[in-house]
Amino acid sequence: MIRWRYLLTRVLIVLAVLVLLHFGLGPVARWVTIKGLQTATGAKVEIGSAQVVLYPPRVRFEEFSVADPRDQKAMRDALRAEAIELELDGDALLHRRLVANRGRITGIQIGSTRSTSGHFEPDVSDEDNIDSLSDGPGVMSQMIGGITDKLTDQVEHAADELATVQASEEIKQRYEREYNELANRAKELENKIREFKTSAKAIENPLRDWDRIGNTVNLADETRAELKSIIASLESLPQRFQADLKTLELAKQTDLKRIDQFVPGDLSQSKNAGIDLVSNAVRDQISTIKEYWENGRTIANYTVVAPENERSRGVDIDLLGESRRPDVLVRSCEVQGLMRAGGNAYSLTGTVENLTPSPTLLDEPLRAELQLDGPQLVKVGYVRDRRSGSDIDRLTIHWPESEAPSMRLGNDNDAVVSINGGRREVWVQMRSEGDQVHGILACKQSGVKLGLDVDSKFDKLAATDALRESLDSVDLITIKAEFEGTWQHLAMKMDTNLGDILQNAASEAIARQVQATKQKMAANADRVFVEQQQKLQSWFTTKSASSQQLVAKADQLLAEMSKDVLGGVDSSEITIGRLNDILKSRLR
Repeated sequence: MIRWRYLLTRVLIVLAVLVLLHFGLGPVARWVTIKGLQTATGAKVEIGSAQVVLYPPRVRFEEFSVADPRDQKAMRDALRAEAIELELDGDALLHRRLVANRGRITGIQIGSTRSTSGHFEPDVSDEDNIDSLSDGPGVMSQMIGGITDKLTDQVEHAADELATVQASEEIKQRYEREYNELANRAKELENKIREFKTSAKAIENPLRDWDRIGNTVNLADETRAELKSIIASLESLPQRFQADLKTLELAKQTDLKRIDQFVPGDLSQSKNAGIDLVSNAVRDQISTIKEYWENGRTIANYTVVAPENERSRGVDIDLLGESRRPDVLVRSCEVQGLMRAGGNAYSLTGTVENLTPSPTLLDEPLRAELQLDGPQLVKVGYVRDRRSGSDIDRLTIHWPESEAPSMRLGNDNDAVVSINGGRREVWVQMRSEGDQVHGILACKQSGVKLGLDVDSKFDKLAATDALRESLDSVDLITIKAEFEGTWQHLAMKMDTNLGDILQNAASEAIARQVQATKQKMAANADRVFVEQQQKLQSWFTTKSASSQQLVAKADQLLAEMSKDVLGGVDSSEITIGRLNDILKSRLR
């Protein structure tokens, strides 16, 4: 006889347990996953819902997001997915190990924006700042500006030392001294004439004042001789001045000869322009690589530390030792979603293998093979190895050969090199161990066309024309860069054909600019010659008029002196008559 009550009771209990497991395991799995991941990452974890199916064993999470725990990333999610499906290994479950043979992540987004802070403690700043490894370049403008500025300084310095200017100053100073001496002599002559007039007026009786008359006559002789000497000097000045003006022409020829032999000083700042320019571009590319590297780490970072569960009693004894395997493991997981890098959005597909919170127990390291479709096709390979106490990450990125987008080398508005057209291929391999980073970047772009875009202040320079002509002949760019150090301080070793290209272009630019500068200096020498000649002639004319006035005044005083002497002597007497004749002959 069937005991229906007994049977139904137990069947109902089993059904109740199954229903409880079906509807209860989901919330439990959700809670356990959230607590474990929050303990591991130190940031907020959000799961919309979780479903657990016992047979075949699998789990599905929906609206899954893990906040980015890094500083200044509070408003970013490290990982967000629409759904995560894991097919579990039943045998491993019986051994209290959670192993997923296969997985699938759809609608994944890395680095997406949150509406609320993902940190447990509020951050002061919610800005999304990514460390920039590029230094403000301005390499081309520094090179062009350095060439022109240094040449301009040297031209101005040379202009101050023109022989024409020096000869003009010497002529002016020499004639200035002569004119001053003649002016002083004219003033002394004027004083002598006044003395003569005073002496002549003092003659009352010619016989009694015979000695005074003799002295007066001698003074008249000296004054007349001095006046003639001054007049002779003044009359010789114009002729001598015209002869000295010819020395200005000789000085100008000396200047032109020196200008033709002009060699500019050190312009070595242009020697490394190509390396500096490419280094800045490579650093910008490395900052993008850093984003890929960080995004690859975020996939595994939140599983690095397993959540700890406190035991109420007992002691754990490790009987497995080195043969222990991870308690939680995802062997293979398909990834599909969205990823941002370098300011661009990419469609992400790929697989991730060996995800576990116990990476040190893995037989093989974590591997990720991803493909990004966006503005360019990008293939990314990532390996994370924590076995045997190591802390190694390896990242390989390959941009297959494709039509190259336009690129500008340099970030300033004064001068940039534009790279247009052609096909570009880039390959990067990077290895990090702890904080130390080592990597190689190789790039080749063929069929390229280089141009130089400059500000209007540089557009008409001979150096700019030379640089444009040199860059226009380039059709291939190759770059190989090795970088080593930390993300904050990377040392780079560059090897690129752009270095030699731009160095040769800079040499040609310097030669062109020097030639243009020589022409400018020669024109300046001609201009200075004309200016100095005109200035000297104008100055000489002014001085001549002033000196002639002095001589005319002195001559007038001398005539008055003669009149005073002759007028004061009575010619009616014989003796006085003879004296009168003597004075007239001496004074005339």
